[in-house]
Amino acid sequence: MEEAAGRVGLPCVADEVTNRMLAERPVHCELRTAPLGQKTLHAHDGFEIYGLLRGTGAYIAGDRLYPLHAGTITVIRPQVIHRPYSSDGREFHRYVLSLSEAYMAGIDALCPGVPGGIGSLLTEPGCGSSHFFLSVPQMAKAQGLLGDMERALKADAARCGELSALRSVAELLLMLADLQGQPRAAGAERSENERLLGDVLAYLVAHYQEDLHIESLLRQFPISRSRLFGMFKAHTGVTINQFLTEYRIERAKALLAGTSLPVTEVAQRSGFNDLSHFHRIFRRQAGNTPLQYRSRTAGRETSAF
Repeated sequence: MEEAAGRVGLPCVADEVTNRMLAERPVHCELRTAPLGQKTLHAHDGFEIYGLLRGTGAYIAGDRLYPLHAGTITVIRPQVIHRPYSSDGREFHRYVLSLSEAYMAGIDALCPGVPGGIGSLLTEPGCGSSHFFLSVPQMAKAQGLLGDMERALKADAARCGELSALRSVAELLLMLADLQGQPRAAGAERSENERLLGDVLAYLVAHYQEDLHIESLLRQFPISRSRLFGMFKAHTGVTINQFLTEYRIERAKALLAGTSLPVTEVAQRSGFNDLSHFHRIFRRQAGNTPLQYRSRTAGRETSAF
């Protein structure tokens, strides 16, 4: 079996909107209050720092599933496949901070004594992401810093907004790096359900190429069918089958865009054993056939999960 998808090293069609944005400006910070617009798993250049102010949901990053609620901050390294989910589709207020790798390299130059750079302090060892549970005072400080960044970037957009925001960026990064090295505060540990769902997600990501059935999940995990279905939908807003189909289609897109493999082999490597079923699902999800998608994306760069 190939290396588990979702980890660094496998190709994935890039989030071109974010990549273009970071190519134009190395720092972007925005308060978003509209419903989630990104409906698919995706990966992009640069670091992403995702701070939730209001709402509940889940954040899938690689093979990790993180709970989202007011006071959580999630850090994603470049090229890690991810997607946030809103549990109920209601208010979902979040700050999204994007930092280009070149900008982070500039910050690393100021910290030559940090092996692996400041980014290595923000994410868990051997993982492309990390998740923080902040206390109310800590989140208030983080929200203030993110607000300062957004205002500085907007006010100084024509000149050097990135430099104006640097103090707030550095303070937030140092705050998160410090939290990463500390034990979690009381009440910040993941619940039993969240740990179980994280294990289920990791299993799905590791075995997506196989002919998975609910029975195989129930053999692996001590949980009833109804409880598993209910918890997964409650935390992610989608069913297990919807998530697995979406993940497989994104994997197929990556192979179509980044390789010259025949469509039959793309389908098999993506977990589809029935070619006609693959064509039908792919067209429904992507809006065109696999060959049309390959033609449309020919020459575009792909990134790693």
